[in-house]
Amino acid sequence: MTYLVAVSGGVDSVCLLHMLVQKQASDPTLHLIVAHVEHGIRPDSADDERFVAALARSYRLPYVSVSLGLGVRASEEQARNARYEFLFKQAAIYAATVVTAHHADDMVETVALNLSRGTGWRGLAVLSRPEVFRPLLSLPKSTLYTYAMSNRLEYTE
Repeated sequence: MTYLVAVSGGVDSVCLLHMLVQKQASDPTLHLIVAHVEHGIRPDSADDERFVAALARSYRLPYVSVSLGLGVRASEEQARNARYEFLFKQAAIYAATVVTAHHADDMVETVALNLSRGTGWRGLAVLSRPEVFRPLLSLPKSTLYTYAMSNRLEYTE
């Protein structure tokens, strides 16, 4: 099994990558590829790319990235669509499954946002793309901070 792990450099994705690297140590059939999308929305986003590239090197994992240059006026939707387009393209190249670090707090936040927009029942079926594996959905973000501290993981904010 090959996983294309979406890593932003934040605590969520750094914890996910660490957990998967630990799993890989006991499962030689698991192959990991680190993927990073530099949206080009924030002026310091190139720093995140350098951090994630160094993290991939430290784990001796293959690394793919893209710099989108969306600009400060890009919407969340534009960024998300461009990000998934890149991730799915890379997943096809490597015959991999896309893995993201979405967690329980993300699910709650998305439901609340959708409800405030007057969504129907479809807006309550959040984070349900079958082609994306989200192993952290049962964990609250506080657990990820605890995990990062316990394992002395560095991440970007």
